[in-house]
Amino acid sequence: MRLGVCLIAAAVLGGCASHRVPPAGESALQLETVIEKVRQLSVAARPPRTNEAATFERRDVRLAAARALVTVAPTAEHHRAVAGEYVRLGVLDLAYKHFAAALQLDPHDAAAYDGRARVWRDWGYPYLGLSDVYRAIFYAPQSPAPRNTLGTLLVNMKLNAQARDAFEQALARDPGAAYALNNLCYAALMEGDNVRAIDRCRGALAVQPDLPTARNNLALAYAAHGNWAAATSEFSATATPARASYNMGVALMATGRFGEAAGAFDQAAALDAALTDARARAKQARTLAAKFRAEGSE
Repeated sequence: MRLGVCLIAAAVLGGCASHRVPPAGESALQLETVIEKVRQLSVAARPPRTNEAATFERRDVRLAAARALVTVAPTAEHHRAVAGEYVRLGVLDLAYKHFAAALQLDPHDAAAYDGRARVWRDWGYPYLGLSDVYRAIFYAPQSPAPRNTLGTLLVNMKLNAQARDAFEQALARDPGAAYALNNLCYAALMEGDNVRAIDRCRGALAVQPDLPTARNNLALAYAAHGNWAAATSEFSATATPARASYNMGVALMATGRFGEAAGAFDQAAALDAALTDARARAKQARTLAAKFRAEGSE
């Protein structure tokens, strides 16, 4: 599963009178925006999502090998392997097709149900994946994977407490699973429990130190907790200096620290011209800073 940030607690926002405290609904909206922006910028590079499947089929060695194998032996396992390669390449329509083919051959294939549920999630329809993921859990009750997938579906549906329970069940079945610990960190971020988020993120990194999403979540948990030095350090560990500055700008914007956010965006733009919206965000941050200074002087 996809790259998060935390809910900025009212106590942190209220700790400095010069910073604006957004209304609760606006804070939640900012939260989702920050999560998506940081995830896009900070996770390891992935192949572009595209419908040019024929190009991949010619050029991608792993996909070509999986397709050749399923042609010779069209088993459920081999269809599932092809689906996994299409998922890796972002060709979700063909991934769905091969997961479905696997299920035609083996209606008890828990991994294929799990994979199809994740396709629904990645298409933006997590609720449509619930039927498949519950079938996966039914056919593989001791497997952590479908319970983890269930948690990701529920997070996308804004059912954070239920998601946390699903991730806890996944972790109970695989106590050393860094991915489950990271997802529990993410769920804690979404619930605004920054202390628990920090603990879970640290647990994930203790198991898998090179897990970038866990380090990004940890950075944003630190930011929500008001520890900006630690947040900067963690952002810098997972991204280029330019992207680390950009991510800090996004987090600072979410907390109403608009002047500092403008500086962070300026630094990002100076370090990497490819971050084309950094200057626009810097301008937006300065406009907001001026607006709230003016309101504060009235």
